Amino acid sequence: MINKVSNMEIKSVNDVDGIIEAVVNTMGVKDSDGDVIEPTAFDASIKNNLPIPVLSGHDQHQIVGKVVSAYPVEKDEGVYQLYAKMQMNMETQNGREAFSNIAGGFVREWSVGFNIPENGVEMSRQGRETTRTITALDGVETSSVV
Repeated sequence: MINKVSNMEIKSVNDVDGIIEAVVNTMGVKDSDGDVIEPTAFDASIKNNLPIPVLSGHDQHQIVGKVVSAYPVEKDEGVYQLYAKMQMNMETQNGREAFSNIAGGFVREWSVGFNIPENGVEMSRQGRETTRTITALDGVETSSVV
């Protein structure tokens, strides 16, 4: 599984239902790993896989919620952000603590975990620089991370 980390931008918080709406990934630009995720790479996975778990720090023993909806939003020309609506499990201690840490700004980054299906990558080279463009992926989880 591959993980990509982005600075967190919370759009909305509802503490009664444990709802968090946030930007969880950036697409269309080269990241620190030299990868570019196409803005449409998440589309099939969103349609076929939601809801997916929200974890704390990629720990599969720390399921704290679920992603209930997601879609790309254009931020700048060619730059997109993945906007996600998540419902934290407020019936568990871990879910309440994760919600509190996110809502309070104590945890300020997100990471998406995914697998790349066969034919989901295009490689290009310009001089000595190689770019891996991810054209399709299977979302597995979204994590709040430090």
